[in-house]
Amino acid sequence: MDTSSFSDIQQTYPDAEPLSVGGGTCDCYRVRLYGKLHFLKRLKPELRTDPRYVSALQKEFETGYRLDHPHLVRYVSKGDDYLLTEYVDGETLARFVVNHPEYFKSRKQTDRFLSQLLDAVGYLHQHQIVHLDLKPENILITRIGHEVKLTDLGYCYTDTYTDTMGRTDKYAAPEQLFPSPIGEGQGEVYPDARTDIYAIGKILQTLPNSYIYNKVIARCTATDPSNRYQSIDELQSALKRTVSRMSVLLLLVVVIGLMTALFLFSQKPAETTTVIAETLSEQPTDSAFHSSKLDTVAHIHKTFITSSPERTPVVPEQIPQQQSTLRELTDSEKAEIRRITLDILQPIYQRRVEPLIKSIIQGDFDDRMPSYSQISDTITKICIEADQEVYAGLRKVDINGMYPEVPEVDVNTVFLHAIGEADHYYSQLALRHFYPKTKLPPDPFGK
Repeated sequence: MDTSSFSDIQQTYPDAEPLSVGGGTCDCYRVRLYGKLHFLKRLKPELRTDPRYVSALQKEFETGYRLDHPHLVRYVSKGDDYLLTEYVDGETLARFVVNHPEYFKSRKQTDRFLSQLLDAVGYLHQHQIVHLDLKPENILITRIGHEVKLTDLGYCYTDTYTDTMGRTDKYAAPEQLFPSPIGEGQGEVYPDARTDIYAIGKILQTLPNSYIYNKVIARCTATDPSNRYQSIDELQSALKRTVSRMSVLLLLVVVIGLMTALFLFSQKPAETTTVIAETLSEQPTDSAFHSSKLDTVAHIHKTFITSSPERTPVVPEQIPQQQSTLRELTDSEKAEIRRITLDILQPIYQRRVEPLIKSIIQGDFDDRMPSYSQISDTITKICIEADQEVYAGLRKVDINGMYPEVPEVDVNTVFLHAIGEADHYYSQLALRHFYPKTKLPPDPFGK
């Protein structure tokens, strides 16, 4: 990493720490802004005047900033040659597999990982975005909860940014490596959603229990895109059928065991009865243990009996019926929640936060606190107190009650994002007093 580049970053972010996760195009840092950790990615010095890489950075920020998904890294702001995202306390999938070799030996945990990854990729596809650089190094696993966070949209394809100049060959589909005719009568094949599905198959191959998914992997990584799963929904359905097949196999084992026991019982009733009685007397008598075994057998039996010839996944009956009525927020509803939040927030911040920011800008604290890092804790405390008033105001208007058919977490995400925009704007105002080159994000109030 270029030391002059690090010195430049330190002027704006005094607490910047270089990270060893950068690729061939960017240097990466962990920075503290407004008391909160962020991830900063900056183009390497030799690429900062290359219009291709400058455009790629702009594309990544503009694409990522408008997205909002729990398993996608959130983009915060951008400078001329860098961008700022949320900081994820965790490690890449590549490192996670090495450091936690037992984790993916659990089928339940592997299915959870895949569900979160496919949710994130499916969300991108729904917004006409193809990632095109899916790989273990771009998938983060959080330290707490082991949640998936997908990152790095630098090589993505969108409706407005069609130039995709990069890839990682190990996970790249044939149409990325050799954009040429594939299959009779198809003409030239270009990257699309199926290109990401190819990479997902390659990622599955890196997991310790990949053998479970051999058939899924084979179809994901087919050379001809028309022979792959055509969408993330189709891939998810195939993974569910894999689970169902495992359940059927387990049921067959149970059935064979029962038939064997019945055969032995019919051949030597007296002797077998004695053996069974002695065996049962040695088993644990914990009722919870026996209950869980019975529940498991009943579930397998039900899955097997009710499966159609096409092995359609069974929808568990215990899911509350009202969940089927839940829906996503529309763009206009998100805009309305943001407007309500800022209407409540603005007078509170004018009363509690702006006086402090004005005092900082006027230099009232320069003698006692000559650097931003010394005053950032004060700003954080004031904003936290102000935010508590905002939350109270949102509860008073019953912001969640306005959209009873929408999950609360979706509504919360929108108003928390609006509050975060205001917090970031005011912290940047204060930071610019100490570092005049600091660029301000858009004023959330449109002033």
